[in-house]
Amino acid sequence: MAQWMQYTIFLTAVLRVWSSAETSRRLEFTEAQVYLRQFGYLDTPLNPEAQRDPSERAMKVALSLFQRVSGLPVTGNLDRATLLKMRQPRCGVEDPFNQKSLKYRRFGGFWRKKNLTYRVYSYTPDMGKTATQTAIRSAFKYWSDVTPLIFKEINYGPADIQISFHKRDGCPSPFDGPGHVLAHAEAPPSGIVHFDEDEFWTEGKYYGSNLRIVAAHEIGHALGLGHSQYSSALMAAHYTGYQANFRLHIDDIRGIQAIYGKRLSSTTTADDIYAVTYPTTMAPFPRSEMLDPCTAKLDAILLGENVWRFTNYRLDYRYPKPLKRIPANIDAALYYEKNKKIFFFKV
Repeated sequence: MAQWMQYTIFLTAVLRVWSSAETSRRLEFTEAQVYLRQFGYLDTPLNPEAQRDPSERAMKVALSLFQRVSGLPVTGNLDRATLLKMRQPRCGVEDPFNQKSLKYRRFGGFWRKKNLTYRVYSYTPDMGKTATQTAIRSAFKYWSDVTPLIFKEINYGPADIQISFHKRDGCPSPFDGPGHVLAHAEAPPSGIVHFDEDEFWTEGKYYGSNLRIVAAHEIGHALGLGHSQYSSALMAAHYTGYQANFRLHIDDIRGIQAIYGKRLSSTTTADDIYAVTYPTTMAPFPRSEMLDPCTAKLDAILLGENVWRFTNYRLDYRYPKPLKRIPANIDAALYYEKNKKIFFFKV
């Protein structure tokens, strides 16, 4: 009888351990699904109520792509190394990678002028106003050193690039608290750059999150660059920590110069830049203020009391969202680039 009791106790303990391990695996698998949807590796259904678990094949393809661009062994399985990579601090912008070999990625539009203004609307108390301004100014310099772009800080009025710090729900796209998502940005012509105030922002330290490097990354998005598949590039999705002698990776330089051209030298003119170095597939600078009714892109859909927002024809994370503080059943909406305002129409 005693032997039978011992066997029963042993079997119960084994079952508890197995059950705990199985529960842990399910939670990790769910965590991976959420991550892959959030950052563009798995498609997000238009109707969240109809959302189903991805097929085994879709999950394997998504994991394989994530592993490939993260420099991990490509197995298509959710192993420990893959899960740890997903948990690293990173940018909140999604990774719209595909199977092409091109490393740098375009992200939305681009600025059709070389003189850009920026404004810092709030400062992190971790560093104070002066140190925050210095770090952000240095971040812009990485890009102005290799392009004809000129950045000017302003203290009043609307700016092309708007920078601010937010905690969790203080941002339209809420942050997740300390760790993981450090910051996010929107492509031109929006120019919004947000930092998570729940992070510990530093400069010149090997602890905390380096504001200068993270800001340079987000400014890259605000200029039209997407994420790079080179893990050592500034525009890589994951934050790799403070580097004392940080410099742009060649992939960062090639990417930004493919959009704006090289920095003007004493023997180079603006005509040389815009006529030669811009990709032939890029829209030319407008010759008049007249809009072409045949050139348009889908970036949002309104339906009832909800709005769906798209970037590069992909549904953005956390969308659709309900329309708030405006009349219900909006018929149409228009984003006007010049004053950066949204106009709603109701018949």
